Amino acid sequence: MLSEVDKWSQKYTWFRKMTVCFLVILISSVIGFFLTLSSTFISTACLIISFLSVLGIRIGLGKMDEFKSLYVNTVPMINPEKDFKEGRSLAENEELMLSKGVSADEVEAALEALVEEGQQLTQIEEIVVINESSQIEDVEVTELEEIQEETEATEVEETQEETEVTEVEETQEETEVTEVEETQEETEAEKLDDVQEESAQQTLSLEEQVFETIKMILRMNHCEVENLSFKTVGKYLTIYLKSRVMMRLKLTGRKHYVLTYLSQAEVEALGLVFDTPAKSEAYMSRVQFTSIAVLAQLEAQIVELYNRLVK
Repeated sequence: MLSEVDKWSQKYTWFRKMTVCFLVILISSVIGFFLTLSSTFISTACLIISFLSVLGIRIGLGKMDEFKSLYVNTVPMINPEKDFKEGRSLAENEELMLSKGVSADEVEAALEALVEEGQQLTQIEEIVVINESSQIEDVEVTELEEIQEETEATEVEETQEETEVTEVEETQEETEVTEVEETQEETEAEKLDDVQEESAQQTLSLEEQVFETIKMILRMNHCEVENLSFKTVGKYLTIYLKSRVMMRLKLTGRKHYVLTYLSQAEVEALGLVFDTPAKSEAYMSRVQFTSIAVLAQLEAQIVELYNRLVK
């Protein structure tokens, strides 16, 4: 049976041989690379071999250093570079150690001491791991309690916020209902002022302003406007109710007017300018469109056209 020292010596010798072999391969591959530059495949293979050789040399040197430090720390009187020679037998190594005053018992005692130290280190590591686990569990319990407290506090705050929001919404609804009732009690002149102010505030095209004004008039008269739409057909702006024509206006060209079924006397009674429509228009009158206020004066006519289509 080989002793521990012989085993170390053999491993050290083997890694030294391996390092030398990889060094020879490295030198050969570098020389081959420069001699075969004309061949891409061979030169690439040489580079790969060189890289692998460098890795082998680094591994071999690392292992040799590892064995050296192990030998020196275990048996300080052994010099690995001098004592572990290739081809030296166990008897020669023992004679060499005896000549230096180191006995086999001392080597074994040193090894046993190292084993005991390793066991002590293992026990210490286990204790540290157990302590860390306990600390982690304590931290997790603490964090869980904090999360529960935060959750409860958040739920209370959200409940309070929802209650406040509900109260605000109810107040707003009551205010809106009151405002609608007050708006319905306003005079026709006040409605006209509101329409003019809202149209002036909006940055909409003229067609969109007309459409929004008609919708507002219908809303104030308790009419549903969800099915109301508009489209420019030819030169006319056409207002549709469920795909049926409700009104037509001409807002392009020199003349702007609203086509109605009112007579000349009815138009002039409203203080508006009457004009005779073309035969192709199939309406009784043209009401000159000078501003959005004209639509407010035609409120009764607009509501009547809506009710006629609804029925």
